[in-house]
This record gives sequence, C-alpha cells and structure tokens, in this order.
Amino acid sequence: MVFLCISTFLGCVQNKTEEKQTASSSSTENGGSHYEQLASLPFESGYPTEENSSKILADELYFQRATQVYLWALPAVNMYAMKEGLGKTFGEGYNVISVFEKRLKPNTVITTPNSDVIYALGFADLSKTGPLVLDVPPMLQGLLDDYWHRPLQGPKRPDVTHFLGDIGFPGPDKGKGGKYIVVPEGYKGKVPDGYFVYTSKTNGVFIFQRGFFKSVDNLEPGVKGVEGIKVYPLEGEAKPMDFQHASDIDSYALFSHDASYFEMLDRFIQSDKVDDVDPYMHGMLAAIGIKKGKKFSPSPHEKELLDKAAETAWRMAKNISANFDEEKDGIWWKDRKWVAHAHTKLDDFMHTLLDEEFRDRETGHVDVNAKVHMYVNHYSISTGMMSSIVGLGAKYGNAYKDSDGNYLMGENTYKITFLLPTRTNESLGSNRVSIGPSALVYYAGDKFSGGAVVQNYWSLGGTGINKVNLFSCQYIAYYNLPEGWFLESNTTAQANWLADQGQEWFIPIGGGGGKTFKIGDGKLFYCATAQLFYNAVKPDIVGDWEAVLQFQIIF
Repeated sequence: MVFLCISTFLGCVQNKTEEKQTASSSSTENGGSHYEQLASLPFESGYPTEENSSKILADELYFQRATQVYLWALPAVNMYAMKEGLGKTFGEGYNVISVFEKRLKPNTVITTPNSDVIYALGFADLSKTGPLVLDVPPMLQGLLDDYWHRPLQGPKRPDVTHFLGDIGFPGPDKGKGGKYIVVPEGYKGKVPDGYFVYTSKTNGVFIFQRGFFKSVDNLEPGVKGVEGIKVYPLEGEAKPMDFQHASDIDSYALFSHDASYFEMLDRFIQSDKVDDVDPYMHGMLAAIGIKKGKKFSPSPHEKELLDKAAETAWRMAKNISANFDEEKDGIWWKDRKWVAHAHTKLDDFMHTLLDEEFRDRETGHVDVNAKVHMYVNHYSISTGMMSSIVGLGAKYGNAYKDSDGNYLMGENTYKITFLLPTRTNESLGSNRVSIGPSALVYYAGDKFSGGAVVQNYWSLGGTGINKVNLFSCQYIAYYNLPEGWFLESNTTAQANWLADQGQEWFIPIGGGGGKTFKIGDGKLFYCATAQLFYNAVKPDIVGDWEAVLQFQIIF
C-alpha cells in the first residue's frame, strides 16, 4: 500500500527572496549578527573579562542545548503526547485501544491523520504487566514500537535479519494470525512455545493497528479487523478488551512547542527505565535539568529560555520538513515535489537509503534531518512502513509544495495528476507514456491462418531517461495438422529508430510446432508449443538464437 500525503501549513505564501531579505536585515541590526556578537565577547587569557559576557554565554549554551534536546527527543515526545492525550480522553491500560471507527476526522489532532484506513492505537507498560501477550487475528497489519519510536526486534528471518516491529501481514505470522509475546530487554524468564517473541528497550510499548475496507460506505470490515486483537499479561488476570470508539470525540495528541514540551519529556524519562542508547544526548538532558530520579525544576529565567528554545526548535523542524524536497536524495522523482522520508535514489520506489531508525545503511550514522522530518509530522515505524511490496508495505509520499514550488495552503484548491505505471522494474520499459497508430491484418482459414499487427509508438512524457520511437511488427502464421497438432511461427520484429546506426533492427526468423489437447474428461483444453528463432538482424547486445516454450490453458 502506498500513501500519498499532502501537508499544509497555516499562513500565506511569501516570496522566498523577501524572506531572505527580512532574515538578513534582522540579523545585522545593532551593529552585527547575533553570532558575531557572541564571537566578539571580551576574553583575556582564556577568561571572560566582563560578568555580562559570562552570563550571555551561559544562557546561550543552555538555549542551544535545549534546542538540540527538543529536536533529538521528538520521537519520544511525539509518542508520549499520543499516550497522554489519548489516555486522558479514552482511558489508560494495556487493554484500552482507541479505535477510529469512522476514520480519522479533524476533531482528532494528531500527526499523520490519514483517513483511508481504520486506525487503532494502544499503549502498554511492561513494568506493570510483565511480559505481554498479543493474540493477533488473521488479516491484520500492525506494528510494535518502543517509546523512543524504535521498532521492537522480533524473530529472525531466513536471511538472518530480524523482523522489526511488524505484526500481521508483514510480520512472522504472514497474515494468518498468531500469538506474540513482548518482553523487556534482558528478560531471562521462560517463554511458552509457539509464540513470536518481540523485545522492547523501554517499558512503554506502542501497539498500532490498521484495518482495511473496500468502500467508505462499509467500514465494518476494518473495524472488526482491529477489534479482533486480544492483549493480556502472560501471568495474572487478564482484563477484558476495551475498544474506545474515538472518531466523533475531540482529542488532542500533539506535543507542544513551548517549555511544557520539556515537562512532558521529563515525565517520560521519570516513568521509564534509563535508556543506554546515545549517552551523550542523555548528558545534554541532564545539563538542562532532566535526569532520572531528579526533580525537574527550572528557574523562571531557565523556563523563559526553554520557551524560546522550544519555539526555535519547532520552527527549525518545520523548516526542514517544508523544504525536504531540497534534501539530497529527498524526493521520489526529479520533476515533482513528493518527498521520500527515508531517502531514496530517483525513480527507485523499492529501496531506502536509511534504515528503520533513520540511520544511513552504509555508515550507520543517524540522518538527523530525516529523523526530525519524520517525527515532527508523523508517527510509527517498522520495516513494513518503509516497504513497497504489495500486500506487505505501506510506503508514504508527502508533498509540502505544489509543482511551482509554493507551499501548499489549506485555502487553495489543488489538482493531482496520476500517471499509470508502465513497468514494474527499471529494465522493463522506458517509464514513459507513448502513443501511436496500429494496424491489424488477419486471415482465418480451415488449414492456414495468419496475419500481422503493425504499430509505431512515440513517447509523450514521463521521467525515464529514454525517449521512445519504436516500430514493431508481430507476425503470426498457423498451419493445422491432424489430431490437434499444428505448425506455428509467432514472433515480433522491431526497429528502434533512436538507436545507434546499425543497431536499430531486430528481425527473428523461425518457428516450431505444438499440440492442443485435453486431459481426461475435463472441459478445459491445453496447448503446448515450442519454437526456435534465428536472429537474422539484431543489435550487438542480443544473441544469435532464442527458444520459446509456451503452455496455455484454453477456457
């Protein structure tokens, strides 16, 4: 499944030159830019010479650390905002699932509010439940993330990699349903046989499901699909499932961009176990006052700086997102503005350059812009969320700009033009729309039948590197023999008028035979043929001979 998302920002379209001029003029007020003033603060022998210099630098350091913490913690605070926001409205507990039974509507304020599936969101706490069992029904697509938005590691695949986050169709049960168990990292207890084991690095576990329907007039199949799941502790009494229908109820599940963002981040840090990933950034957390087991109590002045840092960081994140089409490997097609969350090469819809934690697949380093873009505007991640495989994946394409490069605005009306794909692989076709005349001549007799289809195509548009000017002549000749046998010559001669001189024509000569028959007393007929052709005229890259074997079922 591929999702195309159009994102809009409130405000008006502003000329980019005007924006740059405004920024430039403001930065040079009062005799120099803010950065020039910082770099020019008086020092002597490595020490600040004025008390004011020391205070300015200390404030700047606190502000910069808070700004970077905001950006770095977006995956966690995005998750915790959903957990707290939906929990406040619909209740909390491993057995509570918010089901948007009439699809998502504008009264639900959340990132990525798609309305083409039935969403179901649940949040569990392994510190309260211990190992958690999920009875997953057939025909489900879902995923499991920890509270830092990392997909839970599941069983090994045949290629020795692991399932990451996915349950249902893209998971180990392959859409057949099954029993899953979620355990905390380092769990030493016994796991029952027959369970798919997933490991969480945080106590918090995000349980996300999608239900599918064929018509918006009947959403029941999607609702029944997500409400077929059962979640309960491995040990102890299981609470009955509580599916809260959420579509018509106002709810707010977004993070803020003021000092309260850091207060929410602190609540998460205090509620979960210490994370051992990225110790430097956890040190940055501690430097602004957020540390496990310590009360977060910024002074009024620090809170003012946190307010400004949050506002600045949010704008930085939104700026990255709004201009993600300008990132290296940030778009799907060079002549359009659809952005690729996990980066990709042009026209490659099957692969990503980043992994499920937005790390470069070659270096292992986090692509900080891509990760910020993802979690300021979206939620949930797994291997399936980055896959284009039909029936397994749910790949996204976002657009923030129209074809002229102007930001999309809610007060405008836009038109989307879809091009039907003409190939499933780069080597199969030109990826261009082509048109041209065709002619058919055919004779059907008792013994002999034959004819030809003659056509020439010219390309009109598309993004492939190859233009098209192609002539073809498919000729067909049959001679019927007794008892279902026949002689046949059925092939196609071509001329690529844009090829290099001497490489234009491809003319095979030959033929073969076959037989039409029945098997037993069945009503169906079958046809098997074998042909051999000598390529009398051909481009250099084509071999001299080709064989064609066919088996057909005739209804």
